[in-house]
Amino acid sequence: MLSSDGLSFISVLMCLILTFEVCVAEQSELICSHQPIVALAGDDVILPCYLDPPISASSETVEWTRPGLDPKYIHVHQDGQPVYLFQNPSYNNRTRLFVDELQNGNVSMKIFKVKISDAGKYFCILESMLKKASIQLTVGVVSTPIIEVVSNNNGRVVLQCESKGWYPEPEVVWLDGEGNLLSAGPTETVRGPDDLYTVSSRVTVEKRHSNNFICRVQQKDINQTRETHIYVPVQSPIYLIFWIIFIPLCIIVLLIFNMLIKYTKKIQMTLIKLEGDVTHVVKQSMLMVEVKPKVQKHNVNMNAVQLQLLVEGNQQQEDQREQLNRVQRSQTEETSGAGNNTGDTLKHRETQR
Repeated sequence: MLSSDGLSFISVLMCLILTFEVCVAEQSELICSHQPIVALAGDDVILPCYLDPPISASSETVEWTRPGLDPKYIHVHQDGQPVYLFQNPSYNNRTRLFVDELQNGNVSMKIFKVKISDAGKYFCILESMLKKASIQLTVGVVSTPIIEVVSNNNGRVVLQCESKGWYPEPEVVWLDGEGNLLSAGPTETVRGPDDLYTVSSRVTVEKRHSNNFICRVQQKDINQTRETHIYVPVQSPIYLIFWIIFIPLCIIVLLIFNMLIKYTKKIQMTLIKLEGDVTHVVKQSMLMVEVKPKVQKHNVNMNAVQLQLLVEGNQQQEDQREQLNRVQRSQTEETSGAGNNTGDTLKHRETQR
Protein backbone atom coordinates (compact mmCIF):
# COMPACT_ATOMS: atom_id res chain seq x y z
CA MET A 1 0.00 0.00 0.00
CA LEU A 2 1.39 3.35 -1.08
CA SER A 3 2.10 6.00 1.46
CA SER A 4 0.74 9.46 1.23
CA ASP A 5 4.09 10.64 -0.05
CA GLY A 6 3.96 8.11 -2.88
CA LEU A 7 0.48 9.11 -3.83
CA SER A 8 1.49 12.71 -3.87
CA PHE A 9 4.42 11.86 -6.12
CA ILE A 10 2.23 9.98 -8.56
CA SER A 11 -0.32 12.80 -8.64
CA VAL A 12 2.38 15.31 -9.32
CA LEU A 13 3.80 13.08 -12.03
CA MET A 14 0.40 12.68 -13.69
CA CYS A 15 -0.14 16.40 -13.59
CA LEU A 16 3.24 16.94 -15.15
CA ILE A 17 2.44 14.45 -17.90
CA LEU A 18 -0.96 15.99 -18.56
CA THR A 19 0.53 19.41 -18.45
CA PHE A 20 3.20 18.32 -20.90
CA GLU A 21 0.65 16.78 -23.24
CA VAL A 22 -1.51 19.89 -23.05
CA CYS A 23 1.48 22.05 -23.69
CA VAL A 24 2.57 19.87 -26.60
CA ALA A 25 -0.99 19.77 -27.98
CA GLU A 26 -1.19 23.49 -27.71
CA GLN A 27 2.12 23.85 -29.48
CA SER A 28 1.18 21.35 -32.25
CA GLU A 29 -0.49 22.66 -35.33
CA LEU A 30 -2.87 20.84 -37.66
CA ILE A 31 -1.40 21.29 -41.09
CA CYS A 32 -3.02 20.35 -44.40
CA SER A 33 -1.59 20.89 -47.86
CA HIS A 34 -1.69 24.53 -48.93
CA GLN A 35 -1.61 23.47 -52.60
CA PRO A 36 -4.78 22.11 -54.17
CA ILE A 37 -4.79 18.35 -54.48
CA VAL A 38 -5.39 17.30 -58.07
CA ALA A 39 -6.88 13.98 -59.02
CA LEU A 40 -8.32 12.50 -62.19
CA ALA A 41 -11.80 11.03 -62.14
CA GLY A 42 -11.70 7.36 -61.22
CA ASP A 43 -8.41 7.55 -59.36
CA ASP A 44 -7.83 7.27 -55.63
CA VAL A 45 -6.67 10.42 -53.84
CA ILE A 46 -5.22 11.26 -50.43
CA LEU A 47 -5.97 14.53 -48.66
CA PRO A 48 -2.82 14.96 -46.53
CA CYS A 49 -3.25 16.42 -43.03
CA TYR A 50 -1.06 15.96 -39.89
CA LEU A 51 -0.09 17.38 -36.50
CA ASP A 52 3.25 19.12 -36.23
CA PRO A 53 5.02 18.53 -33.97
CA PRO A 54 3.54 15.05 -34.18
CA ILE A 55 1.42 13.87 -31.27
CA SER A 56 -0.95 10.95 -31.08
CA ALA A 57 -4.47 11.45 -32.28
CA SER A 58 -5.59 7.87 -31.60
CA SER A 59 -7.90 8.93 -28.80
CA GLU A 60 -9.15 12.03 -30.58
CA THR A 61 -12.35 12.42 -32.53
CA VAL A 62 -11.32 13.15 -36.13
CA GLU A 63 -13.92 14.74 -38.40
CA TRP A 64 -13.69 15.41 -42.11
CA THR A 65 -16.42 17.70 -43.44
CA ARG A 66 -17.28 19.55 -46.61
CA PRO A 67 -19.43 22.67 -46.34
CA GLY A 68 -22.39 22.88 -48.64
CA LEU A 69 -23.30 19.21 -48.36
CA ASP A 70 -26.17 17.85 -46.30
CA PRO A 71 -25.07 16.06 -44.26
CA LYS A 72 -21.66 17.70 -44.29
CA TYR A 73 -19.75 14.81 -42.73
CA ILE A 74 -17.46 12.96 -45.09
CA HIS A 75 -15.73 10.76 -42.52
CA VAL A 76 -15.88 10.58 -38.71
CA HIS A 77 -13.45 8.55 -36.58
CA GLN A 78 -14.28 8.23 -32.88
CA ASP A 79 -13.08 5.89 -30.13
CA GLY A 80 -10.81 4.06 -32.46
CA GLN A 81 -13.38 3.27 -35.15
CA PRO A 82 -15.31 4.97 -37.99
CA VAL A 83 -18.80 6.30 -37.39
CA TYR A 84 -21.12 6.11 -40.39
CA LEU A 85 -24.28 7.46 -38.79
CA PHE A 86 -23.93 10.99 -40.14
CA GLN A 87 -21.82 10.27 -43.23
CA ASN A 88 -22.96 11.76 -46.55
CA PRO A 89 -24.35 8.90 -48.71
CA SER A 90 -22.30 9.91 -51.76
CA TYR A 91 -19.13 8.95 -49.86
CA ASN A 92 -20.41 5.66 -48.50
CA ASN A 93 -17.63 3.04 -48.54
CA ARG A 94 -15.29 5.44 -50.32
CA THR A 95 -13.31 7.02 -47.43
CA ARG A 96 -10.93 5.92 -44.69
CA LEU A 97 -8.21 7.16 -42.32
CA PHE A 98 -4.77 5.65 -41.82
CA VAL A 99 -5.55 4.23 -38.38
CA ASP A 100 -2.04 2.95 -37.78
CA GLU A 101 -0.68 6.43 -38.40
CA LEU A 102 -2.97 8.25 -35.95
CA GLN A 103 -0.46 7.76 -33.13
CA ASN A 104 2.03 9.70 -35.24
CA GLY A 105 -0.39 12.58 -35.72
CA ASN A 106 -1.30 11.59 -39.32
CA VAL A 107 -5.01 12.31 -39.81
CA SER A 108 -4.98 12.21 -43.61
CA MET A 109 -8.08 10.89 -45.43
CA LYS A 110 -8.18 8.75 -48.55
CA ILE A 111 -11.03 8.91 -51.06
CA PHE A 112 -11.49 5.99 -53.44
CA LYS A 113 -12.64 6.31 -57.04
CA VAL A 114 -12.91 10.06 -56.93
CA LYS A 115 -15.72 11.74 -58.89
CA ILE A 116 -16.06 15.15 -60.47
CA SER A 117 -18.66 15.96 -57.82
CA ASP A 118 -16.01 15.35 -55.12
CA ALA A 119 -14.17 18.51 -56.11
CA GLY A 120 -14.29 21.25 -53.46
CA LYS A 121 -12.98 22.44 -50.12
CA TYR A 122 -12.61 19.97 -47.22
CA PHE A 123 -12.06 20.60 -43.49
CA CYS A 124 -10.24 18.39 -40.99
CA ILE A 125 -11.37 19.01 -37.39
CA LEU A 126 -9.92 17.83 -34.06
CA GLU A 127 -12.61 19.23 -31.84
CA SER A 128 -11.15 18.28 -28.43
CA MET A 129 -7.87 19.92 -29.40
CA LEU A 130 -9.62 22.89 -30.99
CA LYS A 131 -7.73 22.22 -34.22
CA LYS A 132 -9.13 22.88 -37.73
CA ALA A 133 -7.53 23.03 -41.19
CA SER A 134 -8.77 23.06 -44.80
CA ILE A 135 -7.63 21.62 -48.09
CA GLN A 136 -8.81 22.01 -51.69
CA LEU A 137 -9.51 19.05 -53.95
CA THR A 138 -9.60 19.54 -57.70
CA VAL A 139 -10.90 16.71 -59.84
CA GLY A 140 -10.22 16.64 -63.56
CA VAL A 141 -11.07 14.62 -66.61
CA VAL A 142 -8.80 14.51 -69.66
CA SER A 143 -8.78 12.92 -73.09
CA THR A 144 -6.38 12.64 -76.00
CA PRO A 145 -7.05 15.04 -78.89
CA ILE A 146 -7.68 13.81 -82.43
CA ILE A 147 -6.37 15.61 -85.53
CA GLU A 148 -7.88 15.29 -88.98
CA VAL A 149 -7.17 16.96 -92.33
CA VAL A 150 -10.16 19.07 -93.38
CA SER A 151 -8.80 20.26 -96.73
CA ASN A 152 -5.57 20.01 -98.69
CA ASN A 153 -5.41 22.47 -101.59
CA ASN A 154 -2.75 24.54 -103.32
CA GLY A 155 -0.04 23.83 -100.79
CA ARG A 156 -2.23 24.87 -97.85
CA VAL A 157 -3.67 22.39 -95.37
CA VAL A 158 -6.51 22.95 -92.93
CA LEU A 159 -6.20 20.84 -89.78
CA GLN A 160 -8.85 20.33 -87.12
CA CYS A 161 -8.16 19.20 -83.58
CA GLU A 162 -10.92 17.93 -81.29
CA SER A 163 -10.84 16.55 -77.76
CA LYS A 164 -13.90 15.30 -75.88
CA GLY A 165 -14.47 14.88 -72.14
CA TRP A 166 -12.43 17.48 -70.26
CA TYR A 167 -12.97 18.97 -66.86
CA PRO A 168 -12.39 21.76 -65.99
CA GLU A 169 -12.54 23.60 -69.31
CA PRO A 170 -9.21 23.33 -71.16
CA GLU A 171 -7.50 25.43 -73.80
CA VAL A 172 -6.15 24.39 -77.20
CA VAL A 173 -2.87 25.51 -78.77
CA TRP A 174 -1.16 24.60 -82.05
CA LEU A 175 2.59 24.17 -82.41
CA ASP A 176 4.89 23.50 -85.33
CA GLY A 177 7.65 20.92 -85.35
CA GLU A 178 10.05 23.33 -83.61
CA GLY A 179 7.60 24.09 -80.83
CA ASN A 180 6.58 27.52 -82.10
CA LEU A 181 3.02 28.66 -81.53
CA LEU A 182 0.81 28.82 -84.61
CA SER A 183 -1.93 31.31 -85.20
CA ALA A 184 -5.19 29.39 -85.10
CA GLY A 185 -8.88 30.18 -85.17
CA PRO A 186 -10.96 30.59 -82.00
CA THR A 187 -11.52 27.50 -79.89
CA GLU A 188 -15.06 26.14 -79.94
CA THR A 189 -16.20 24.86 -76.55
CA VAL A 190 -19.28 22.78 -75.78
CA ARG A 191 -20.31 21.66 -72.29
CA GLY A 192 -22.30 18.46 -72.17
CA PRO A 193 -24.99 17.33 -69.75
CA ASP A 194 -22.31 15.43 -67.78
CA ASP A 195 -20.46 18.75 -67.19
CA LEU A 196 -17.60 17.58 -69.42
CA TYR A 197 -16.19 19.91 -72.05
CA THR A 198 -15.54 19.23 -75.73
CA VAL A 199 -13.10 21.60 -77.43
CA SER A 200 -12.12 21.94 -81.08
CA SER A 201 -9.86 24.25 -83.06
CA ARG A 202 -8.72 24.70 -86.67
CA VAL A 203 -5.48 25.95 -88.11
CA THR A 204 -4.30 26.58 -91.68
CA VAL A 205 -0.69 25.64 -92.38
CA GLU A 206 1.55 25.72 -95.41
CA LYS A 207 3.42 22.71 -96.69
CA ARG A 208 7.11 23.08 -95.98
CA HIS A 209 10.08 20.84 -95.49
CA SER A 210 9.17 20.54 -91.81
CA ASN A 211 5.57 19.48 -91.73
CA ASN A 212 5.20 18.20 -88.18
CA PHE A 213 2.37 19.85 -86.28
CA ILE A 214 1.15 19.45 -82.71
CA CYS A 215 -2.26 20.00 -81.19
CA ARG A 216 -1.94 20.48 -77.45
CA VAL A 217 -4.90 20.54 -75.07
CA GLN A 218 -4.04 21.67 -71.56
CA GLN A 219 -5.72 22.45 -68.25
CA LYS A 220 -3.55 24.47 -65.91
CA ASP A 221 -5.74 24.06 -62.81
CA ILE A 222 -5.19 20.31 -62.79
CA ASN A 223 -1.78 20.55 -64.45
CA GLN A 224 -2.78 18.18 -67.22
CA THR A 225 -1.69 18.23 -70.85
CA ARG A 226 -2.48 15.98 -73.75
CA GLU A 227 -1.14 16.38 -77.27
CA THR A 228 -1.23 14.71 -80.65
CA HIS A 229 1.25 14.96 -83.53
CA ILE A 230 0.50 14.89 -87.24
CA TYR A 231 2.80 14.81 -90.23
CA VAL A 232 1.72 16.45 -93.48
CA PRO A 233 3.85 15.10 -96.36
CA VAL A 234 5.55 17.52 -98.75
CA GLN A 235 4.96 17.15 -102.48
CA SER A 236 7.81 14.94 -103.68
CA PRO A 237 9.63 15.40 -107.03
CA ILE A 238 7.89 12.25 -108.29
CA TYR A 239 4.58 13.92 -107.51
CA LEU A 240 5.64 17.02 -109.44
CA ILE A 241 6.82 14.90 -112.38
CA PHE A 242 3.46 13.20 -112.38
CA TRP A 243 1.70 16.56 -112.71
CA ILE A 244 4.15 17.70 -115.39
CA ILE A 245 3.29 14.61 -117.45
CA PHE A 246 -0.36 14.41 -116.55
CA ILE A 247 -1.36 17.98 -117.47
CA PRO A 248 0.09 17.96 -121.05
CA LEU A 249 -1.38 14.51 -121.56
CA CYS A 250 -4.78 15.82 -120.56
CA ILE A 251 -4.40 18.73 -122.99
CA ILE A 252 -3.49 16.35 -125.84
CA VAL A 253 -6.43 14.12 -125.05
CA LEU A 254 -8.75 17.13 -125.04
CA LEU A 255 -7.41 18.30 -128.41
CA ILE A 256 -7.88 14.84 -129.91
CA PHE A 257 -11.35 14.68 -128.46
CA ASN A 258 -12.16 18.09 -129.94
CA MET A 259 -10.90 17.00 -133.37
CA LEU A 260 -12.98 13.83 -133.16
CA ILE A 261 -16.05 15.90 -132.34
CA LYS A 262 -15.45 18.18 -135.34
CA TYR A 263 -14.80 15.19 -137.62
CA THR A 264 -17.92 13.49 -136.34
CA LYS A 265 -19.98 16.59 -137.03
CA LYS A 266 -18.55 16.78 -140.54
CA ILE A 267 -19.44 13.13 -141.18
CA GLN A 268 -22.92 13.75 -139.82
CA MET A 269 -23.41 16.70 -142.20
CA THR A 270 -22.21 14.58 -145.12
CA LEU A 271 -24.56 11.78 -144.16
CA ILE A 272 -27.43 14.22 -143.85
CA LYS A 273 -26.68 15.56 -147.32
CA LEU A 274 -26.43 12.05 -148.77
CA GLU A 275 -29.65 11.14 -147.07
CA GLY A 276 -31.32 14.12 -148.73
CA ASP A 277 -30.00 13.10 -152.15
CA VAL A 278 -31.11 9.51 -151.64
CA THR A 279 -34.52 10.68 -150.56
CA HIS A 280 -34.81 12.80 -153.73
CA VAL A 281 -33.80 9.87 -155.94
CA VAL A 282 -36.26 7.60 -154.20
CA LYS A 283 -39.05 10.07 -154.70
CA GLN A 284 -38.22 10.38 -158.41
CA SER A 285 -38.14 6.62 -158.72
CA MET A 286 -41.48 6.33 -157.02
CA LEU A 287 -42.94 8.87 -159.45
CA MET A 288 -41.59 6.90 -162.40
CA VAL A 289 -43.01 3.72 -160.95
CA GLU A 290 -46.42 5.36 -160.64
CA VAL A 291 -46.29 6.69 -164.28
CA LYS A 292 -45.11 3.46 -165.91
CA PRO A 293 -48.20 1.40 -164.99
CA LYS A 294 -50.36 4.10 -166.50
CA VAL A 295 -48.42 3.96 -169.78
CA GLN A 296 -48.56 0.21 -169.80
CA LYS A 297 -52.28 0.32 -169.14
CA HIS A 298 -52.73 2.77 -172.02
CA ASN A 299 -50.75 0.49 -174.34
CA VAL A 300 -52.83 -2.47 -173.31
CA ASN A 301 -55.97 -0.54 -173.98
CA MET A 302 -54.66 0.42 -177.42
CA ASN A 303 -53.79 -3.20 -178.21
CA ALA A 304 -57.24 -4.32 -177.11
CA VAL A 305 -58.88 -1.80 -179.44
CA GLN A 306 -56.72 -2.89 -182.33
CA LEU A 307 -57.45 -6.51 -181.58
CA GLN A 308 -61.16 -5.78 -181.42
CA LEU A 309 -60.99 -3.96 -184.75
CA LEU A 310 -59.09 -6.88 -186.26
CA VAL A 311 -61.64 -9.34 -184.96
CA GLU A 312 -64.45 -7.22 -186.26
CA GLY A 313 -62.70 -6.99 -189.69
CA ASN A 314 -62.29 -10.77 -189.78
CA GLN A 315 -65.91 -11.19 -188.80
CA GLN A 316 -66.97 -8.95 -191.62
CA GLN A 317 -64.85 -10.97 -194.07
CA GLU A 318 -66.40 -14.16 -192.75
CA ASP A 319 -69.87 -12.67 -193.21
CA GLN A 320 -69.02 -11.63 -196.77
CA ARG A 321 -67.71 -15.06 -197.50
CA GLU A 322 -70.82 -16.60 -196.01
CA GLN A 323 -73.01 -14.40 -198.16
CA LEU A 324 -70.98 -15.26 -201.24
CA ASN A 325 -71.30 -18.96 -200.51
CA ARG A 326 -75.02 -18.58 -200.05
CA VAL A 327 -75.30 -16.87 -203.43
CA GLN A 328 -73.24 -19.55 -205.08
CA ARG A 329 -75.33 -22.29 -203.49
CA SER A 330 -78.50 -20.55 -204.63
CA GLN A 331 -77.23 -20.35 -208.14
CA THR A 332 -76.24 -23.98 -208.12
CA GLU A 333 -79.65 -25.05 -206.89
CA GLU A 334 -81.41 -23.01 -209.56
CA THR A 335 -79.25 -24.59 -212.27
CA SER A 336 -79.94 -28.05 -210.93
CA GLY A 337 -83.72 -27.40 -210.90
CA ALA A 338 -83.75 -26.23 -214.49
CA GLY A 339 -82.02 -29.40 -215.65
CA ASN A 340 -84.52 -31.64 -213.86
CA ASN A 341 -87.45 -29.87 -215.39
CA THR A 342 -85.99 -30.38 -218.85
CA GLY A 343 -85.60 -34.17 -218.29
CA ASP A 344 -89.16 -34.55 -217.08
CA THR A 345 -90.46 -32.80 -220.21
CA LEU A 346 -88.48 -35.11 -222.51
CA LYS A 347 -89.72 -38.14 -220.66
CA HIS A 348 -93.34 -37.00 -221.00
CA ARG A 349 -92.94 -36.39 -224.71
CA GLU A 350 -91.43 -39.83 -225.18
CA THR A 351 -94.34 -41.38 -223.35
CA GLN A 352 -96.83 -39.61 -225.59
CA ARG A 353 -95.10 -40.97 -228.53
